[in-house]
Amino acid sequence: MATRVARPPARSTSAPVISLGVLPRRQITGIIPALVVLAAGIVLTGVNMQAHFTDAIALVWVVSVVIAVVSIASGVRTYQKQSRLDPGIEAVLPALGAQRPTRDLVRASKWTRGWVGVPRRVTVRYAPRVDDRDPRFVDQIVTSFSRRLGEEYRVLKHVPRRCRIVLELAPPSAPVSREYQRAEQVAKILLGESSTVDVTADPDSGEVRRMKVKYDMGPRLAIPARRMQIGKLLSSMLPGRWRAHWDLEGDEVTFEIRPPMPDMVLHEPAPSTKQLTHAEYKSFMIPIGIDEDGKVQSWQPSVSPHMLVIGGTGSGKTSFQHTVLTHLAQARWRVWVLDGKRIEFAGFRAWPNVELVAARVEHQVRMLHAAHELMEQRYTQLEQGTARLEDFEPLALIIDEYATFKARVQRWYKTVKPKGGPTQAPVLELLSDLARLARSAKIHMLLGIQRPDVEFLGGEMRDNFGARLSLGRLSPQGAMMMWDSPAIGVALPRNKRGRGVTLSADSLPVEVQTHYTPDPAKLDKTDEAEWEQLRTLTPIETDHPRKTIVEPSPDYSEDEELPPTYNEWATARITVFDGEEPPVVESAPQLPSNVVALGARKATVKFQPDDVDVDAGEDRSADDGLDGYGEIVEGTPADLSVGDLLLSDSSLGVWVVVESVEPDIVEDDELVIEYRELESGDEGLLTMPDTEVLTYRRPEAA
Repeated sequence: MATRVARPPARSTSAPVISLGVLPRRQITGIIPALVVLAAGIVLTGVNMQAHFTDAIALVWVVSVVIAVVSIASGVRTYQKQSRLDPGIEAVLPALGAQRPTRDLVRASKWTRGWVGVPRRVTVRYAPRVDDRDPRFVDQIVTSFSRRLGEEYRVLKHVPRRCRIVLELAPPSAPVSREYQRAEQVAKILLGESSTVDVTADPDSGEVRRMKVKYDMGPRLAIPARRMQIGKLLSSMLPGRWRAHWDLEGDEVTFEIRPPMPDMVLHEPAPSTKQLTHAEYKSFMIPIGIDEDGKVQSWQPSVSPHMLVIGGTGSGKTSFQHTVLTHLAQARWRVWVLDGKRIEFAGFRAWPNVELVAARVEHQVRMLHAAHELMEQRYTQLEQGTARLEDFEPLALIIDEYATFKARVQRWYKTVKPKGGPTQAPVLELLSDLARLARSAKIHMLLGIQRPDVEFLGGEMRDNFGARLSLGRLSPQGAMMMWDSPAIGVALPRNKRGRGVTLSADSLPVEVQTHYTPDPAKLDKTDEAEWEQLRTLTPIETDHPRKTIVEPSPDYSEDEELPPTYNEWATARITVFDGEEPPVVESAPQLPSNVVALGARKATVKFQPDDVDVDAGEDRSADDGLDGYGEIVEGTPADLSVGDLLLSDSSLGVWVVVESVEPDIVEDDELVIEYRELESGDEGLLTMPDTEVLTYRRPEAA
């Protein structure tokens, strides 16, 4: 039987296929020269033996061995250098337009010291068909080459005409701190691994202060909510409060640490030695405060004729009004003041260029009637052509505690109402006219109130106050009425007198620290610094002397003295102050029928039965500091709205104010909640599934 023998497969005659990027193997080049030298040594030894040159034989072998060893060592070193360079060549070959793997496109011309070292200068050539106009082409070569060699390289020069790039070893950099690495890692997570991050750290502390990121996700970041979410995420993942400056056209963003805001900013003097011209009036600015960038936010009356200031007791509202008063008086404006609390402007009654400080309700009514009469007079002059707007001097009308003034006027009007008079005091309607029309007569109002409720400040009148400032923490209803958002100004830091929110030049709410001006009525002789500051704020010239309101003479009917009526007070004479303080005679307030005067009460003690809860029926919302919010409800993150009060930590009872609810840019089934802590005012971020059950409270309707 024939036996079948298996044949080996036929050998291919074509060249082996090598995938691009894998270089062919190299041999140690010094072995063959070493063998040649040793062979030459053997030949010379035989020749010398025949000639009996024994001394020459030893010399020949010494020289041959040395040359062979040097040749082999040089070959080994060259082999190791090329092996060190090959990974970098393989990394950049695909980008160079090479059709086959070759070492000719990447050559190292200089090496660092040592047995092998690393390439110090490398020349890279690429095919002419490669598009080297793409700015990422060179960066890709540098990044790939540096990554494979484990060293940092940079471009020494690029010659597009010759299709050549010269790289050099970058100088050693300082060791990268953990904070540096963390910042770079967070930036790449938020803006993509392909982004380049330039981190700037404080040279002394090493803390990261600034990051400049070049990204490649422009269309996704065109939505403002996503940009805001990235900024909040960065602040939650890195220490400190961060803010972002976006360059959407250049696909670049700069993150930087928010600078700390001062706790007090003194009002700087701005003395004037001449009357304010009309051109200077149009550009006149009243400083409000300093924002976090140290920029002064100001009120420009010629653009926003009236300003509304709100804030509770101790928020710094009155001190800010003192700042406005001293700034206007030093600029030689006419200043009239309606002192709603009767004592807050007592120290400025004799201040230069402050014509009137009305503390009594009768004087306050007369002052507002006088302001309205001045407005009508100026309108008449403009209408008849006997004067131009530039001929009028500006008048500032500061009204403090408007709600208190309105309540006092309504009580007082019942006692002085003339027969056939309107049911409501006419002065309240005149104030609305001033808010609508006074701008064109160069009359400007600064109105202070604790909260801009519709009860005290109607919607139309409130809208006429374009410049606004809120001081201290607002209720969600007050924030909604002031800023059209139930979250702005609600969670400002506590115990920061003068800290508030105002409108920037771009009509955006910004946090500010208002300027501080001392009250001369509350200082004593030990307050030397405050007295010195007031001295610098005192006007150099007095153009508008102090004036006073003369009390109307009473009428008599059948030997009965009749007090002046409302109309008589509304037309009372205003004259220059003669140096004598008028007697303060305040009409007794009209108490409601169910209120008993304190002196008429008897000291009585009422006992409650043991089974009766004394506090039953009282509103306990004030005890937990959550006034203005409704009952506790539960829901998902998607149910939250801006301004809601969210319970972020049930074990500690921590409540936060929701500022936004947006989809997470990383996880599709999660939502990101931006918030401010109600107690500290610190900003924060919560990321949670959209199915999680939360506890929150909605703001009550205003």
